[in-house]
Amino acid sequence: MSDNPIIPIRTSLERVRGLAGFYFRRKILGRDLPLLASFKLSYRCNLKCAPCPYHRRVDADRASIGWESATAALDELHRAGCRIVVFEGGEPLMWSDGTHRFRDLARYARGRFLCTAATTNGTLPLDVPVDVLWVSLDGTKPTHDRLRSHSFDRVWENLRTPPRGKLLVHFTLNRENWRDLEGLLDVLKHRPAVRGVTLQLFYPYGQGEEALALSTSERREAIGLAIRLKDRGHPILNSRRALENMVANSWTCHDRLLVNVDPDGSITQGCYVRSRGAVRCGDCGFTPVAELSGAFDLAPGSILAGWKAFVSP
Repeated sequence: MSDNPIIPIRTSLERVRGLAGFYFRRKILGRDLPLLASFKLSYRCNLKCAPCPYHRRVDADRASIGWESATAALDELHRAGCRIVVFEGGEPLMWSDGTHRFRDLARYARGRFLCTAATTNGTLPLDVPVDVLWVSLDGTKPTHDRLRSHSFDRVWENLRTPPRGKLLVHFTLNRENWRDLEGLLDVLKHRPAVRGVTLQLFYPYGQGEEALALSTSERREAIGLAIRLKDRGHPILNSRRALENMVANSWTCHDRLLVNVDPDGSITQGCYVRSRGAVRCGDCGFTPVAELSGAFDLAPGSILAGWKAFVSP
């Protein structure tokens, strides 16, 4: 494909208008529209991270979606009214099908959605045409290396250079790394290309990674630490309210704002886990869904978190 196709660049005003239109159709007219798509392109990955269940599925039938199926799914999401798509894996930046590469799929999506994003392990070049790029970092070098296949140095080097879109770090709090959050935030000051940090809590899928699950007391301590660090001015984008609600998962979940696409091409509206494992709401750590639900209920902190992640330049 051409390296320089014409891709619409969405302004913040265009995104606000698009999201306002979505809210009117969803909230006022009562249409069952998804807002955000979690699009798993493949289970293939160049790492074998301890917290991740997906690289263990690489031998499954249809472990990677093809170009035709992927573009058909994106078209279906667009017709369904979806406004944001986040590509995941496995490692999405490794995705390919014939002559098509991830950047081709990202460009295709950018022509159809208000915001196109991806979550990567950060070991591959970050110069991809998405609006928002999340890089997973699960601690300072010793902790991250233990959890994520000794990949810290490669990730750290790639964070030197700003990608085309907004660069964020994503940290998943688990039993082994939550105490390392402050240390990571401190060293990230040396990577000014990183615009902020988002947090979520580890969810056990029951594939041998259960030892990383936070106990009730650890969950409370970890979230308390995150809130204190946010209050001190560290660039944690999660809202205080959503973090507090994650302690006991005392929040209203509007899970049908989410739609999931898996490597076999299946599309499932609702909970992130529904097509991927056993749903246990009490163990939920998916702060993006908590923020999405909060913004839908007009919680100011969640609206601000969404603005910083998806709308602001």
